[in-house]
Order: sequence, then C-alpha cells, then structure tokens
Amino acid sequence: MSSLIKKYDKAGPRYTSFPPVPFWKGPPSEDQWFSHIDLYYRDDLGVDLYIHVPYCETLCYYCACNRVITKNKEKGTLYVELLKKEWEIYRRRLQNVRIGAIHLGGGTPNFLSASELGDLLAQFKDKIDFKRFIGSIEVDPRTLTRDHLQVLVEFGFKRLSMGVQDFDQQVQKSVNRIQDYQLIASTTKLAKQLGFESVNFDLIYGLPKQSKQSISETIEKVICLNPDLIAFYSFAYVPGSAKGQNILKQEEMAQGEAKRELYEIGKKQLEQGGYIEIGMDHFALKGSYLEVAHTKKSLKRSFMGYSDKKSNILISLGATSISNTPGSYIQNEKEVANFRQRVENGQLAITVGHTQSEQDMDIDVTIQEIMCNGEANISKMRALHFWNQIEVELAEMEQDGILKLESDMLYVTSLGNTFVRNIAMVFDPNLRDRSGDQPKFSRTI
Repeated sequence: MSSLIKKYDKAGPRYTSFPPVPFWKGPPSEDQWFSHIDLYYRDDLGVDLYIHVPYCETLCYYCACNRVITKNKEKGTLYVELLKKEWEIYRRRLQNVRIGAIHLGGGTPNFLSASELGDLLAQFKDKIDFKRFIGSIEVDPRTLTRDHLQVLVEFGFKRLSMGVQDFDQQVQKSVNRIQDYQLIASTTKLAKQLGFESVNFDLIYGLPKQSKQSISETIEKVICLNPDLIAFYSFAYVPGSAKGQNILKQEEMAQGEAKRELYEIGKKQLEQGGYIEIGMDHFALKGSYLEVAHTKKSLKRSFMGYSDKKSNILISLGATSISNTPGSYIQNEKEVANFRQRVENGQLAITVGHTQSEQDMDIDVTIQEIMCNGEANISKMRALHFWNQIEVELAEMEQDGILKLESDMLYVTSLGNTFVRNIAMVFDPNLRDRSGDQPKFSRTI
C-alpha cells in the first residue's frame, strides 16, 4: 500500500462536478439557463433547492468554504430578504415547478434566528411536494437551539448534519473549533427526540496535532453516539485559496502514508462498529438510507455529498452557490455585496458557469458511476481522442490492483477505493492540457 500511496498521492479534483469548476468555459445567459431548466424538468422529480448562508460567528482555521465571519445578526436578517428576492425571480419564470428537496448549507445556516429560518422556508411551502420531500441541513452545534430544530421539523426536515471534526481538545484548539463531547451528545439526542430520522457527523483526518491515538478515541466516542451516517474527510490543505489555513502549522499535519494511516485506523473501528464504507469518504449504518442506496447501486452525488434521491435540476440560492441541469452549470457571485447588487436589480447573480457538450455529459456520467457505485460502463470513453493513453493508464492501474476491467466494464476494487479520485482523473481531458497555469487542487490521498 505504501508504494501505491507514494505513486498516486497527487493533486486532483474531487469531481463534485464535471468539468471541475476551474475548467468551466463560461456561463449560459440568464435566458439560456431558464431554457435549460424547462428542457430538463420532470414533474416526477421536481427540482432540488440548495440555500447557501455564508455567515459564521467564528473562523475555523481548516475551513476552505466561502464564508463571512461576523457576529452582526442584522446581516442575517438582510440576507434573508435577498434570498426571498432571488427566489421571486425564479418563481416568475418557473410557475409550475415543484420542489422535491431543500438543503441548507453554508457557512452556518443556523446563523439565522429560528424566526428568520421559518420566514425563509415559508417562501417555498406552496411549491413543496410533501409526499416525497427531503429536507436536510448542515448545522453548527455550538449555536444551534431547540427553536431552530422545531422550525425545521415543522417544515418537514428530517436529515441533520453536524460538523464534529475531532473530539481531541488539542486538535480543537489548533483549528479554533472548540466543542465538547457532551454538546454533540445532547444535540444528537434532542434532534432524534424532535423527529429527525437521520443524523450525520462530519469528521476530518489530517488536521494539526492529530495522532493515531486521538483519531481512535474520537471514533470510539462517535460510535457511542450512533449517528447513522458519517463523512470522514481528508483535510484539504489549500492555503493559497483558503487564507485562514495559513494560521495552521504544516509540520503538525500528517502527510502521505502517515495521513492515510489515520483514515485506515478510523475505517477499521467504524467497520467494527457496524458502519459500511460507501462511495468516497462516507460510512453508513446498515439499514440507513445511504446504505440501502449503496446496496442497490443507486447512490447519487452532488455538491452537497451523497444522497439516495436527486433531481436532475439543482437550483441554488445565495452568494457563491452553484446550480446545475444536465446541460449546464452556473455559480452566483461569491461576494455578498456583488450578489446583493445583482439581485436587487432583478437579475440572477450569475458570475461563472459552463454549458455541457455531449462529451462532457458522457464523461460526467462515467465519473459519477465510478464515484458512487464503484463501477462504470466505459464504452463511450473509447470515443475520446486520448483513448490510447487511457488504455495504457487503466492497464497499469489494473496491474496495481486498484481496478478490474471486463470488456466495457470498469470495477473499482476494495483496494481501489483509496484511489477512486485517481481513477476518475484518467478520463478528464482537462488534465491532459499542460499548457499555462494549472489550477490548484487538494491531494488525492
């Protein structure tokens, strides 16, 4: 394994989209974007809605997300009004759409007060198909209240995700994320009492001051709390784009094989605790909705992670949020001030994006099958102009034991789960162009 880690530990995309954002070639116009929604809309799927709240009260040094650090709650009040105005643009153009899912992320969605959260969600109530509705939210347990949870339950939310990261006090201090075990335990218990059916914990390995012992102790505590889902992410160290990470000391972080060993320790304990590894970085208890989807090979993946159900249309509201149809991607302005100016002028705040070619869509399907289900029919990849290179690289990977090839089918092996991003990268034509400045990605291992 150590030789493979040295070989394949390189910078690469996570493929939450294809093409990855740095390779987008320009957004569709607003009219084109709405025409794509009309083209791909299916009433039986409806649309998924993502709402991005960028505000956080404190800075977590590891965070690479787009966020604004403030304790000024008035900003949240004004931001809700902007979100309502942005949604009104969509309402005028898409009068017959139904909403099948809403996901709240950030930043910190519970930066908003409970009443503001209720006011925001009320804007969508008449469009929600409650028979099939999925409501999910990412929360900061340090600022979450019972009132927040009660509002969410009233609107049909049943899935909750908490940023836990690590229970070790020294690790928490190093990344400025102080939250004790009892807080997470009481929040988990309360959420389940109020009716949340699924609780996910986000954990990170590769943070400063983590050790084999600290990871083991964190995982032991997590298992005691019995969340049905766990996301166990590799720390993405990208100080060039995430300025807060410059505070961290790189010499205190495990690298390469030592970093991967932290994951393997956690993985072994989780599997002993009844969790099953699914997709990339995720674990699920048997019988949970993700485990069932994994068994049926029906996992879905989007910018929010893995799910069992997904519309082919994602409409995202708020600064920096990304929307997509099978034919295109758009991203909103990242700066709240720029987002505000565009929306108050009655426009969508589109800043970057991409219109998919037929080849893009074929590669996207192939990569998503690899990332979600560990297998893919690669027959359409034979049309790529660099197929001869692909064949050589896949043969080498097969020799390394990370995948198997049978006619037009590619199967990721259990060993290959560690290198699934590397396997996906083989099919990415954007990575073949070595001219000019290359975008910076996190390490694959």
